[in-house]
Amino acid sequence: MSGIWAKYNTRLAEKPLQTKTLTSLTGFILGDIVAQSPDMAAGKPWDSWRTAKMAIFGGCLHGPIGHYWYGFLDKSVMTAAPTSAAAVATKTAIDQVLWAPIFTSVFFGTMKALDNKTDEIVPEIENKLWPTMKVNWTVWPLAHVINFRFIPSSQRILYINVIQVGYNAFLSTMQAAKSSDDDATAGLAQAIEK
Repeated sequence: MSGIWAKYNTRLAEKPLQTKTLTSLTGFILGDIVAQSPDMAAGKPWDSWRTAKMAIFGGCLHGPIGHYWYGFLDKSVMTAAPTSAAAVATKTAIDQVLWAPIFTSVFFGTMKALDNKTDEIVPEIENKLWPTMKVNWTVWPLAHVINFRFIPSSQRILYINVIQVGYNAFLSTMQAAKSSDDDATAGLAQAIEK
């Protein structure tokens, strides 16, 4: 295991953007597989297009944008004391108030665009953004306090994607649901909120 970790860190040092992009791609694929596992175990076929959409989003958007976003926060917010309580609280607040709603809206919009249903983008966001944000805010504020206080900047995308496997399962389920009121989606959201 230490050999894999060493190779990952070497690759991260040599090609940070590419490594973080592949890390996000992997996290989004795993999250979707986790989300689809109960259905597949019940005999439903694997929805490969759903997995592909998650992979596209993770690899083309989440990884690259996350690389620059977290770099921006680290270079812009209280650089003299980057892990102080004030810096951690500020970075977390900025991430959750600005980035999280944008990220979530872009996620739902991208999923609809990939399905060639651009006319459904705005209603999808209007219907699913608030329920998704309520779940987001039960997961990410604490995760980011740990992230910004203890995780080295170079490792942020890896750390986020480890947590995000579970969150991506939720996102995959949300985006696959016809509405945020679907039984499966509502049940998942309620379970996460508890």
